[in-house]
Amino acid sequence: MTSPEAKRLWRRAIKEHFNCQCVYCGETYELHELTLDHVIPRFNGGQTITRNLVPSCRKCNQNKGTNNWLTWMRQTFGHTQREHKIMEYIT
Repeated sequence: MTSPEAKRLWRRAIKEHFNCQCVYCGETYELHELTLDHVIPRFNGGQTITRNLVPSCRKCNQNKGTNNWLTWMRQTFGHTQREHKIMEYIT
């Protein structure tokens, strides 16, 4: 397996782990429509590792930007069960 193929499969596995849903808004998308978001942004020292990457729609990914994910999520969507799913995944 080549390195690009391994990376593609790794990214796909993260999206499939969340059933192709944006972890922030909860909407379901096709694999190719989802991006991967750094829960702790790289700007703030977040790493590109499995436990720091979650599937996100483009809108949520762009709106969150470099903000703290939990603060942004609560301001945008209120308290939801999705935040618990993220917390379990990243810890």
